[in-house]
Amino acid sequence: MAQKKSNGIVDAYLVAYNAASFVGWAYVLVQTVLYLVENGTNLDGLFDRVGKTLIYVQTGAALEVVHSLVGFVRSSPMTVVMQVYSRLLLVWGTLYVFDYPEIRASNALVLMIFAWSITECVRYSHYALSLLSIEVYPLLYLRYTLFYVLYPAGVTGELLEMWAALPHAAAIRPALKGFLVLNMVNYPPVLYKLYTHMIRQRRKVLGGESSKPKTKGAEAVESAASKKKKL
Repeated sequence: MAQKKSNGIVDAYLVAYNAASFVGWAYVLVQTVLYLVENGTNLDGLFDRVGKTLIYVQTGAALEVVHSLVGFVRSSPMTVVMQVYSRLLLVWGTLYVFDYPEIRASNALVLMIFAWSITECVRYSHYALSLLSIEVYPLLYLRYTLFYVLYPAGVTGELLEMWAALPHAAAIRPALKGFLVLNMVNYPPVLYKLYTHMIRQRRKVLGGESSKPKTKGAEAVESAASKKKKL
């Protein structure tokens, strides 16, 4: 979510939104970890523990589409829609609809929860602090680095969840199964677009694989050195 020019009321709202989203995702992450510690590989009660919160917190992300449309942030509405749509399909069109253990008590769900919650805890905390003009470089670095692993991990979990839902969708209506299959087929091009977008953003923000953003002083020195070379 790229931030726009400062506006007091909008900034206050965005800080509250990002902080609330961080708290929600942190709760999902912590509760999932605690459940796994307490129950090991028995995932029968995982959805009962975090399912409703997961659905509600992820649904809250739909506001990000509104934020981009009304100009609260500089993010492309199309990019935001691609990011939010697939997750809403997962939480409402799969997890909420199909109460079966291969969907609600699966390793794919665990993988998906971890990928989503870690990504969002980093993302929302980074945005909230940025709006408050607080720079935490390790958080910035994680924001534009973890996606290398977490995006593929999240997509893998999402696809496995939808695959498990296909027989149950077909039992309700063949068209519903076709709809899920169509969305699964659409995943590779969408993932490619989002993945390459994040790589470009990483280069723009971090300036390379591991370099810290340059300070104004460093930029001034480099500019002066460049001018001397030209002379």
